[in-house]
Amino acid sequence: MVVRRPEINLAIQALTLQRLVPGSTAQIHRGRLNWFGDVQPTPDTRSYSLRLKAAVGQTPSVRVLRPALQPNEDGWLPHVYDTGDLCLSEYGDWHPRMLFADTYVPWAMEWLMYYELWLATGLWYGDGPDNLDDVSQSSILHRVR
Repeated sequence: MVVRRPEINLAIQALTLQRLVPGSTAQIHRGRLNWFGDVQPTPDTRSYSLRLKAAVGQTPSVRVLRPALQPNEDGWLPHVYDTGDLCLSEYGDWHPRMLFADTYVPWAMEWLMYYELWLATGLWYGDGPDNLDDVSQSSILHRVR
């Protein structure tokens, strides 16, 4: 017999996020969670202010609030959606029985580490060495609005 864990409610998500990132804040209103926290991916990178938005039964989204992400000279950024939210995972990587503190925040910190490398080199190392050719690089850049 397979026992499925229930979906994790937003209050538990908020508490685990606040435990993961001391000083962060969480607000739950009408079935929606807004979490704000400052993270530093590595000791050698800057700090970033993040916002995670989530609603019951929906995939969460994460956005960098500060400092503003810097597009390349053509106005493009790697692995962001048109909304400005970070592209952190593929479909099916997350489900509502997983904690945001174990998934989306660490994924965002990893994204930020690769972003810092991209700023320095112009290459997005987050997709692995087999995807570092010019065609692959151009396919992951998105126009910043």
